[in-house]
Amino acid sequence: MRIIVAALAALWLLTGPVFAQAQPVSPTNQASKARAVTPSDTVNLPGGISLGIFIGTATACNIAMILQNDTTAVTWGNVQSGSVLPARAKRVMSANTTCTGILALY
Repeated sequence: MRIIVAALAALWLLTGPVFAQAQPVSPTNQASKARAVTPSDTVNLPGGISLGIFIGTATACNIAMILQNDTTAVTWGNVQSGSVLPARAKRVMSANTTCTGILALY
C-alpha cells in the first residue's frame, strides 16, 4: 500500500494537479481576421458570418444584431467596453445599437 501511495505522490509531483495544466486551444474557433463594422439595417457584415463581435466603446452600450440562422434582430443590453460577444452574427443593426468601435471577428 505504501508503495502505491508513494508512486502516486511521485506522479503528482511530476505532473502537478490536473486543473493546473494548460488546456490546448483549438485553432478552428479562433479569429484570424477582423473587419470594422458600420451598423446597418439592410447590409450584412462585410466578411460574412462572424465568429464573434468585439465592442470598443468606452461605456456600456446596446447592440442589435441578426444571428446566423435567424431573421429577427436581438438586442444585447449593457454590453461592457472591450467585450467579445460569442455570436455568429450576419448583420449588426443600426436601430437600437448605441455601441461604437465594433469589430467583426472571422
